[in-house]
Amino acid sequence: MRSKQSVGAQANLKRTITLPQALGVAFHQVVGGGVVALMGVAIAMTGSGTPLAFVIAAVAVIIYSIPIATLASAMPVVGGRYTYGARVFSPTVGFVAMWFAVLVTIQLSLMALAGAAYAQSLWPSLPARPVAFVFMTVFFVANLFGAAFSSRVGILLGFIMLAAFGLYGVTGLGHVQWTHFSEFTPQGVGGLLSTAALLTFATTGAVAVSDLGGEMKRPGRDIPVSVVGATAFAAVLYVLVAIPSIGVLGPQAAANKTMTAVAEVILSPSGAAFFVIGGALCAVVGHINSLLLAATKPVLAAIDDGWLPAGLGAVNKRYGTPHWLLTVLYVVGVAPVLLGFSVEAVAGMASIATGPILAILVAASWRLRTRSPRQYAAAPFKLSRGVHLACTVTGGVVLVVQTYLLIGRLTPQANLAFALWALLGVGVWALRHKKVRHLAPSAGPRAERRPADAPVPQAEPPA
Repeated sequence: MRSKQSVGAQANLKRTITLPQALGVAFHQVVGGGVVALMGVAIAMTGSGTPLAFVIAAVAVIIYSIPIATLASAMPVVGGRYTYGARVFSPTVGFVAMWFAVLVTIQLSLMALAGAAYAQSLWPSLPARPVAFVFMTVFFVANLFGAAFSSRVGILLGFIMLAAFGLYGVTGLGHVQWTHFSEFTPQGVGGLLSTAALLTFATTGAVAVSDLGGEMKRPGRDIPVSVVGATAFAAVLYVLVAIPSIGVLGPQAAANKTMTAVAEVILSPSGAAFFVIGGALCAVVGHINSLLLAATKPVLAAIDDGWLPAGLGAVNKRYGTPHWLLTVLYVVGVAPVLLGFSVEAVAGMASIATGPILAILVAASWRLRTRSPRQYAAAPFKLSRGVHLACTVTGGVVLVVQTYLLIGRLTPQANLAFALWALLGVGVWALRHKKVRHLAPSAGPRAERRPADAPVPQAEPPA
């Protein structure tokens, strides 16, 4: 049985997150890493085919996000990246997903460094790493005041960001030289698909909102709407800003450059400053905000099962936030900045770590359907068997391919850090696994261990 303290850790979390707040979290998880960090890289890889690559990437992401959304709708929980693997498969599978999820927190450094680079385009004398440290610290403090508070901050940032990217995209269309789009596959179909694979990973992020199921007012409706809606809307935004990013300067001139170079051409000085501050910087800090909001959840769930010391799961009574976990994950996230890790090293580690997590979630969605059909049937959002199987298989293939491509991009520094993190995880598992093995059934979710004629519980009325 779970300890009283661990049960209380999740029980004290408050159901305060609404659909607009969940959409804001999901949207920022996608936009922060896509437009701001990878536009120049994508242009360098496939030139004028970049808008099409974004579309292909978004479609692929939605394909494997849909089965994950059904899983979250059927089992709205806190810390889905741990809980689904632990309950649907085994505690060890859940631990693997949780351990990778902690590593993904180093995206904080990646986003903060990207934000610092954009800030330097306005104020060249700014030191990059101290600015990155400030970005992360501000939003760490904001999240200490509770999920609802930090989600409202994300909504405000989202409106500002949309205005800035809208200004960039709409104004830029009037300056596009359409001859730059004479060929959509300048590097061949292989180059286009390789770029789409990279951007598929970059556009993955909205599914992290499933970790907030225990804090949502209507998780069965809000999780699938947030995941699919935020990804599709972000794809439209990507295409809107990608067209002028290529068409104004041309693919060669825009390759490996930030969008600031185009903004300075198509906008007034004040407009360019608004784009950098309201668009790029808001995308970055919004991503930091939403990542901190969701990052503690899988670890909190793992603590409840005994994988880590129970004291780490203490929840602040006033704000309903796991303050010790936030602090630990903040340290993990900020460490690459303080230790001087390169952007490439941070991106490589975070990218590789996310693949197994998503693969576990996709597989868990199908296993839940086959092993716990009554629970799946009661979900507000579900798929036909054929569509579900097709999305699961296709999504699994996409994840395997993109992870394979990303492994080849790892730097030696990232390889070493990744290996050390994996070894540390093996050590933690060896010390703790005997204490938690009995907590979760390996034959299926705990929800199915009830009398055959008992009603299936629902967390909320169907949407």
